[in-house]
Amino acid sequence: MRSFAAAFLGLLLVACGSQAPEGEDAPRRPRNEVSIAAYALPGSVDDRNWQRFVANVNAWAPEFELKMFIRGEGGPEETQLSNARRGRVQIVGLSFAGAAAVVPEIAVLSAPYLFESQEEADYIMDEVVREPFRRLFAEHGLRLLQWVDVGWVNLYARNPILEPADARGVRLRAAASVASQAFVQSVGGDMISMPFPEVLPSLQTGLIDGGVTSVTMYALSGIAQEAPHYLLTEHSYDAGVLVANKAWFDRLTPHDKDVFEEAYGSAGQARTAARAAVASLIADLEAGGATLHRPTPEQRRAWAEASREAHRAIIEQAGGRAQEIYDLILQGKRDFAARQATATGR
Repeated sequence: MRSFAAAFLGLLLVACGSQAPEGEDAPRRPRNEVSIAAYALPGSVDDRNWQRFVANVNAWAPEFELKMFIRGEGGPEETQLSNARRGRVQIVGLSFAGAAAVVPEIAVLSAPYLFESQEEADYIMDEVVREPFRRLFAEHGLRLLQWVDVGWVNLYARNPILEPADARGVRLRAAASVASQAFVQSVGGDMISMPFPEVLPSLQTGLIDGGVTSVTMYALSGIAQEAPHYLLTEHSYDAGVLVANKAWFDRLTPHDKDVFEEAYGSAGQARTAARAAVASLIADLEAGGATLHRPTPEQRRAWAEASREAHRAIIEQAGGRAQEIYDLILQGKRDFAARQATATGR
C-alpha cells in the first residue's frame, strides 16, 4: 500500500502527449491522447492529486484527451521505468528506490539525519539538488518534473526501541534501498530485507521484530497492530519523483510543458497535502492505541551519531556522482543556516 505519496510502493504515472514517440518500440497513438497510469487508493491524497491533475489539464489544455489508469494497472516500477526510457510511456512516478535503478545517486537524499528540519530539507531539494538531478536523469533520457513528498521514515517494533543500544541484534526489516539498509546496519540491527507485502506475516510469525517505514505505511498496512511501538526518529526523508521521457517532453510546446509540469500540483501543494494527511494519521494512531515515542533531543543526537557511518556507506554504494551530490548538500546546509541566521538577526 502506498496511499498518500508517490513513493509508497510505487506510485506509477504514464502519459502520452502531443506527438507519438519515435523509435520502433514506441506505439503509434493519436496526437492528443494522454494515458495516465498510477497507483492511488480511492480517497487518498494521491487520488486527490490526480483529480487535480485531470481538472487542471482539462482547463489548461482541453485539446488533450486523458485516459486515467490510476489503480496500478500500469505494472511495477521497473516496467514503467523501462517503458519511459524506451518511449512507450511518457511520464512515470517513481519512489526513490525505483529511481535509483537509473540514478543511484538519489539514495544520498535519504541518508539518515542528513537534514536538520523539514524547512532545510525543502530548501535543499528545491534550491540545491533539483537541477543537478535533472542533469543526471537527462543522461538516461528522462526529464525530472518534480519531487513528490512521502514524509519521514521512522522505526517500528513489537517492543520499545528508544535508543540505538535497544536496536542491537534486533531483527529489523529494511526496504530494498541502500539508505534503508545502511541505517539498520549502522545502528546494529540484524538487517533483514524483504518485499513490503511480507512484512506483516513476518511480524506475526516472529521472523522480524520491527523495521523502518513511513507513517502512512505504518498506519494503513496493519503493521501498527503487530508492532505497536513507533519511534518517531524522523531519520530519513522519503520522496518520489515524477519523470518524463525527455525526447517526448522536449517536443512539447512551452505551454504544454508547463501544463504537464504543474497539473499534478506544485511541490508546495503536494507537500502541504501529504503532510496534512500524515498529521491526521498520527492523531488516528494515538487515538487507536498505538504507542508513539518522541525522542528527546539527547536521544535524537544519539541516533544521529550512531548512524553517521551510514553516510559513507551510501555514497560508496551509490557511486557515480554521489560524493559530488553529498558535497552540494553540505554546502546547501551551510547556506540555509546562514539565511536563517540573517532572518533572525543572529
